[in-house]
Amino acid sequence: MPCVPDIWSLLTGRVRTSGAQPLVTYLDAASGERTELSATSVANAAAKIANALRDEYDLEPGDRVALDLPMHWQRSTWSAGVWTAGCIVTDRATDADLIVTTVDRATESPTPTVVVSMHPFGLPVSEPLPAGVTDATVAVRQQPDAWLYETPEASMPALEVSGRTLSQDELLAEARALGCSTGDRVLAADIPSPLTSLLAGLPLPLAIDGSVVLVAGSDAPASIRDQERVTATLVG
Repeated sequence: MPCVPDIWSLLTGRVRTSGAQPLVTYLDAASGERTELSATSVANAAAKIANALRDEYDLEPGDRVALDLPMHWQRSTWSAGVWTAGCIVTDRATDADLIVTTVDRATESPTPTVVVSMHPFGLPVSEPLPAGVTDATVAVRQQPDAWLYETPEASMPALEVSGRTLSQDELLAEARALGCSTGDRVLAADIPSPLTSLLAGLPLPLAIDGSVVLVAGSDAPASIRDQERVTATLVG
């Protein structure tokens, strides 16, 4: 039986073959903000986040992380970190072992809650935080950029969204079924489906050996499509 790759193995495979090439690009059409992450950058972030989930937040494989984040490069890196740690991204905060959110969405909660900076360079949060809520920036930055624990199995549960539970290999299969071709540079904007939106952030570019352009806002103007040399558009 052929070996089915997990998210971390696919990501590190991209680092070996084309580590400097873009994997995730984030654009805010209104402000002009643009952040481009290579496979190496995403892998380093994934390792740091996964190590923090284990060492700082005491999570184990199978624990649930509610990622209450918008379509953004931070959601891509945090998804990568959660899956590298063998944990599950969930849309049910009430069942989560950790809530990861933004300053404007953070509230006091009985569930451990951290905020993630939306700053273009991921700088620490400067705004006051609700009681019990902490900034994840320092905890993540102090971690090594090499994953220190076991590689998760592709059959491990990875996502709970809209009442469905998908393993890592099922996530990748769903991403391949979105209709994009090998090597595509995919534009993802205004995607109402929570599942498709999460697939766009990381599983899709890994599954097709391509890259993704995540656009904040309701639509992406034609100038962005031309500027980013988009070859496919994701419809969610």
